[in-house]
Amino acid sequence: MIRKLRLKFVAICMALVTAILAVVFFSVYLSMARNISDLSRQVLYRVSQEETIGGMTRPDISIAIGGDRVLLPYFTVNVWPSRGGGYTAQITGGTYSNLEDTEELTAILQDCLSQNRQEGTVSGYHLRYLRQDNGLYEKLAFVDMSMEQAVLRRMMGSYLVIALAALALLLGVSVLLSHWATRPVEKAWKQQRQFLSDASHELKTPMTV
Repeated sequence: MIRKLRLKFVAICMALVTAILAVVFFSVYLSMARNISDLSRQVLYRVSQEETIGGMTRPDISIAIGGDRVLLPYFTVNVWPSRGGGYTAQITGGTYSNLEDTEELTAILQDCLSQNRQEGTVSGYHLRYLRQDNGLYEKLAFVDMSMEQAVLRRMMGSYLVIALAALALLLGVSVLLSHWATRPVEKAWKQQRQFLSDASHELKTPMTV
């Protein structure tokens, strides 16, 4: 009985602690994901407003995460509408090479233009995009999301290790607390059993005589 009571005490404590840690972990994940996403969008706006000087582009494509500077691969495309409902595309800058006139670029542009939104993602290629209408043509800026996702996974992995260590520590504390909390009950239970044993012995002796 005492053992079951201790196990129940530990199970309740660990369930409460696990629920609290899960809420905290999920909140931290959402906060970090939102912050990294905001930093990535800032890079998109810088890239989309870049000025070409002598054929060379110099946008700031780095973001600061955890004290480190992370460079996000990017590329920009100008799109002109053409007759028949099509379009003409030209890459104007970026860190990608050999992307001009490829099937990948066509698929990326089709996915982006079909969404009819100023900002969004091309999930099939892990890209975040920003569209700017300049009247005669539309400028599209793309930033690779895989770097921000890798950074997020690495940072959340560290938090997960800390959470598991905290759970292990709290499990040991819960076991100790269960022994401390059930000690009066265990003492009372032993006294009751001793009383019943003594009473049974005292009743058996006269009956035997």
